[in-house]
Amino acid sequence: MTNQQGWHEFLDNLLENAIAKHKNSKEYEYCRQRQKQIDEMLETNLTADEKAFVEEILFELGLAAERETEIVYHQGLRDGVWLLKGLGVLA
Repeated sequence: MTNQQGWHEFLDNLLENAIAKHKNSKEYEYCRQRQKQIDEMLETNLTADEKAFVEEILFELGLAAERETEIVYHQGLRDGVWLLKGLGVLA
């Protein structure tokens, strides 16, 4: 394993831990309940074809948002390390 692969694995583990922690929060529970409400709205107000179309769009938007969040999270960690090195806290 290269240093870069090890770094990415480390960052991925930190991200997974952060997500797991978030899933135990009140905010996450609120989002889950809101998602149920949205699913009910889609079910009752759209035809099957419309619902499938909207779900596909929402899925793609969700993937894009998830990827963007991951990139920003990783960059934040890199920036934190850079800052700590600049302050002389890390060698």
